[in-house]
Amino acid sequence: MTDPEMPIHDHDDMEECVRALEVVHAFLHGELPETEADRVRHHLHACERCMESFEIEYTITEMIRRSQPTTAAPAELRNKLTALCLSL
Repeated sequence: MTDPEMPIHDHDDMEECVRALEVVHAFLHGELPETEADRVRHHLHACERCMESFEIEYTITEMIRRSQPTTAAPAELRNKLTALCLSL
């Protein structure tokens, strides 16, 4: 579905799309430098195809996140791991 508010994106040069989709997971997890995240955000706003791919990845990521238990490691295990890390 085309959004009339969405800027037109030229798909004759797919290089920008490839670059954006290569880093979509890092973007989803907030792992990109702000300038690169801004570039991806701008591209997603301008490119309906990439936005659709992003929305699928976002949905899958959220489903995985929600399906994982939110239990923490036992305190004894955390203490042992902390001691081990400090001894290195």
